[in-house]
Amino acid sequence: MLLVEDSPLIREAVVELVETSGGARVTYATDSESVAIHELETCPYDVVIVDLRLREGTGFGVLRVARQVRPDALTIVLTNYTSEEIRKRCANLGVKWFFDKSIQFEGIVDLIASRRHRGPS
Repeated sequence: MLLVEDSPLIREAVVELVETSGGARVTYATDSESVAIHELETCPYDVVIVDLRLREGTGFGVLRVARQVRPDALTIVLTNYTSEEIRKRCANLGVKWFFDKSIQFEGIVDLIASRRHRGPS
């Protein structure tokens, strides 16, 4: 699993959540669009969790590349920027799963767990 998140505290919380409750493993975490893109282009991630605001670049660039090079990956947006315009922009980039960090944080665990039980879609 690739985690793309600018906040060290949120990164740590996501890692703990998915590894203890979701039965998954975060193999790489970054706060940089360019590093995330490099990872997507060189490693076979099956789950990608992306925040939209990053230290370097944005999550939109990561989502664009993920759609191209990892179309079968479970791609999840986990962000505080949840306006309808942002949701539509993410949907246009192929995102089916969009979670508001402030109120839906733990929803990613159920989604990842259901994907693991069902297998790739």
